[in-house]
Amino acid sequence: MEHLRAAIIDDEDGVLDLIELILKEEGLKVSRFNKAEDLQAALNTQTFDIIISDLVLPGISGLDLLDILNKDSIDIPFVLITGYASLDSAIDAVNRGAFYYIKKPFNIEEIRFVIQRLKQRRDTLREIASLKNKVLSLQNQLETEVKKTLENIPVITQSNPFQGGYDVNKVFTAIEYLGRLKTDGLISDKEFGEYKGRILKRII
Repeated sequence: MEHLRAAIIDDEDGVLDLIELILKEEGLKVSRFNKAEDLQAALNTQTFDIIISDLVLPGISGLDLLDILNKDSIDIPFVLITGYASLDSAIDAVNRGAFYYIKKPFNIEEIRFVIQRLKQRRDTLREIASLKNKVLSLQNQLETEVKKTLENIPVITQSNPFQGGYDVNKVFTAIEYLGRLKTDGLISDKEFGEYKGRILKRII
């Protein structure tokens, strides 16, 4: 079974102890850091599925760390925890890309709720990736079928239109096949027109 990996950052070991306990109960593997700079160094060799950070830290703050990760295109769900929460600061954090915002003293169930959201996000992303792969596979299959059809339709020239001949049934079958794909929503009207045109060009 795959375990999600969490990085937690706080300068108070007691807070880290509590968050680590909750996360491990939810099945996550946990790495602890007291400073944002330590996490930055760890990211050179480790990957994480979520970062939970205090807002106020020695050195780089939680928000500054979030900005740095965004600038470096490091897309990891980022949760900010702070004892200085306000509506403005929460809105600012979300606008800057925070996955969630938690006020100290936090409720244990809040942490669990965030982890459930994270798991749902992971499952959704996997489903999207799977669907993209299926669509790509269908497109490749369609290209192959069209290519085979085109290869099997001889070209009729105006100078000698009856020499060689062609199988009308194959042409109609190919166009009907494209029509079914369009009806099923697997190709667009534009793609249908393009593929149909490519087939008809072989016989006119």
